[in-house]
Amino acid sequence: MKNFDEIYKEIYNKNFNELEYLRKAKIKKFAITIVISIIVILLAAQSVAVFIPYIFIIIMMILVFSMAFGNGKYKKKFKKTVIASFIKNLDENLNYYPEKKMDSALYTQGEFESYDNYYSEDTIEGLLDGKYRIRMSEVRTEDESTDSDGDTHTYTVFHGIFGYIECPKNITETLKIRSDKGILGKLFAGKTKLEMDSSEFEKYFDINTKNKIIAMQILTSDVMTMMIEFIKEHKIKYELTIKVNHIYIRFHTGEVFEPRMFKKSLDYDTLKKYYDIIDFVFKVSREMNKVIENTEI
Repeated sequence: MKNFDEIYKEIYNKNFNELEYLRKAKIKKFAITIVISIIVILLAAQSVAVFIPYIFIIIMMILVFSMAFGNGKYKKKFKKTVIASFIKNLDENLNYYPEKKMDSALYTQGEFESYDNYYSEDTIEGLLDGKYRIRMSEVRTEDESTDSDGDTHTYTVFHGIFGYIECPKNITETLKIRSDKGILGKLFAGKTKLEMDSSEFEKYFDINTKNKIIAMQILTSDVMTMMIEFIKEHKIKYELTIKVNHIYIRFHTGEVFEPRMFKKSLDYDTLKKYYDIIDFVFKVSREMNKVIENTEI
């Protein structure tokens, strides 16, 4: 992978001025919309029949705000010129498709959680080292429940980056690496919960598998050190599943690959976060695949 500062400088020089113009134009439009909405509300408040106009105003404001922050020229330009170029610079074998979705069946194979609603966009596809297929995407899952009054409620279970990478051969047992659940998690751990040799690794992760030998083979000291260093440096919770011939990984980042209205269009820290996540996926996948390829598993 190219150095991040080189990638950032190249994208900045080509795109910053045009993107900033579009971003400021969008902010101006948003400010005008707010002012007009406030004026309309104040005028409506003088009316005797206040209730009906308020409903109409609220609906119109929602529609206007949705249009203001919707798929406008700024967002499309940002994804086409910045994110697409950024991904291609990371590795020429990668391609970015902003409207392409990750199939929910692929996410489900990672066995992270059950969910009722699934959403996806911003898919990255390509080959790792020219031989292992890799796909990543923004994914959001929701649980849905109905209360005693018949009202339906939804809440987000996961929102972030999900990806999978092919392995050189099949793994005979599933290995799940999950965020540490603390003392209660350890008290109620099932028979598949594995105690690791690294106490520091266990501060961040719980390991579940029916085959201790496979876990020890894949989670070498180098792999564990890499995983610990990433979470300590970036404070981003993440989890993995190694199953059959794939590594599934997800990062709890929230929304990604979207332009920011009230930050500079090419915010250094935001793009650096994306770079570090993808770089980590490449590095940890390479290390695990090297072990899997050279070990009788």
